[in-house]
Amino acid sequence: MSEAATLLDTRSPFGTYPVERMVRAAWRLADRHELSKGLRRRIRALVARFFKGPYDLEADGLKFRIYPGENYDDRKILSKGRLPEREEHRLIAPHLGEGKVFVDVGANIGSYAIFAADLGARVVAIEANPQTADKLTFNVRANDLDNVTVVRSAVGPRDDTLPLWQEPSNCGFATFVKDLTTGEWAGDWSPTFVKVRPLTALSDELGLRKIDVLKVDVEGFEDRVVLPFLRHVDRDLWPRVILLETNCRPYWSEDCLSELANRGYQVTGRTNDNMVFEL
Repeated sequence: MSEAATLLDTRSPFGTYPVERMVRAAWRLADRHELSKGLRRRIRALVARFFKGPYDLEADGLKFRIYPGENYDDRKILSKGRLPEREEHRLIAPHLGEGKVFVDVGANIGSYAIFAADLGARVVAIEANPQTADKLTFNVRANDLDNVTVVRSAVGPRDDTLPLWQEPSNCGFATFVKDLTTGEWAGDWSPTFVKVRPLTALSDELGLRKIDVLKVDVEGFEDRVVLPFLRHVDRDLWPRVILLETNCRPYWSEDCLSELANRGYQVTGRTNDNMVFEL
C-alpha cells in the first residue's frame, strides 16, 4: 500500500480504493472472536500496518469509505461485510421513515445516520471528532443524501471547551471521560480540545419541532447529553424513542435510567451495549 493511501482522503470519488480479497481475509482474521483478546489485538496491530485504509465498499446497499486501522466500526464493516449493530437498527427502523426526525449524537462515520436517512428520515448527525466528522461528511455525499445535516460539535450540559480523548486505533471511541482511558481501554490516548454545545441550543438553531428518535453514543458522557436536554426543553420536543449506549454506564455522573423511567419512558429493547426507551 502506498503511503498516500493511509492518509485521510475526502476528495477522491467513491470507488477510488477498492477492497482486494487479501484485505478482506486479513481483517476477517483480525476479527475472529474464537481467538483470545490479546492475540486478536496483536493480529490487528500487524494487519493495520499493511492494510490501514482507506477502502471503498458497500454494506447493506450503503456506501462507505473506511479506515479499518483507525476505527472499530470500519473494521466491522470490512470483516463482516455489513453494518455493525444490526440489532439496534432493527429496533429503531419502525420509528424511521418519511417525515421522521432522527438525531444522532456521536454519529461516528455514519452507520446509523446514513441508515436512517436511507429510510427517508430527516437526520441530524452530530460528531465531535474533527477527522471523523470529515469521514462522515464524505460518506453522506457518497450516498447522494440531501436529508442529512452534519453538525461538527460535541454535546454536553453547557457551552464549554473540553479535552476529547482519542486513541489512534479506534477514533470512534473518543471520550470526555478521562477515566475511560485506563484499565481495560488503556492505550495511546491524547486530547484534542473541542467546543461543546447543549442539545437544547443545537435543536433551536436547527429549528427542530420534534425528535422521533434520539441516539446517543458518547462513551460515558450520555447522561450529560440526555438529562439536561429533557430538563430544559418543552415536553413536545422530548424524543419519542431514545437509543442510549449503556455499556459505559459506570462512568455516568447521574443515572439516566431512573430519570427516564420517572419521565414516562419504558424500556422496549435491549442489546449488549444499548437500550431503547419509548415514551
